[in-house]
Amino acid sequence: MKKIFAVLTALLCFAGFAFADEVSDLLKEPQDSTTRTIVPEEQHTVNKTAKVMIEYTPLVDEVHIYYTCMAVSYDQGEAMNTVMACLNDFKTQNQYYAYKYLRKDSVKYFKDDKNLRWATYSSYVKFNR
Repeated sequence: MKKIFAVLTALLCFAGFAFADEVSDLLKEPQDSTTRTIVPEEQHTVNKTAKVMIEYTPLVDEVHIYYTCMAVSYDQGEAMNTVMACLNDFKTQNQYYAYKYLRKDSVKYFKDDKNLRWATYSSYVKFNR
């Protein structure tokens, strides 16, 4: 009976050591899980109606980037080049070394309240440190 009690006590102690949280994990500050909207200073756009906007989630290192311009002057190649240039700037500013695309790029057309047609080219990437 004493041997069984000793073995169970030892197993309980080993399980406690195995599943215990480290103190350093408890003392770490929680990471920011909110999504920040960033408008790059250098837009890299040739089109005068174009704007670039970045939605950045630091917890998962993911970025949604949007290139918006009037549909009449929309050019797929220019949109791609502008987005890639802005992503490279973002990569160097935030000390990332690479990124990969999580989804195929998409283009959406819409009308604003003045009945003007706009085009939005969007890309979804994940950065690596």
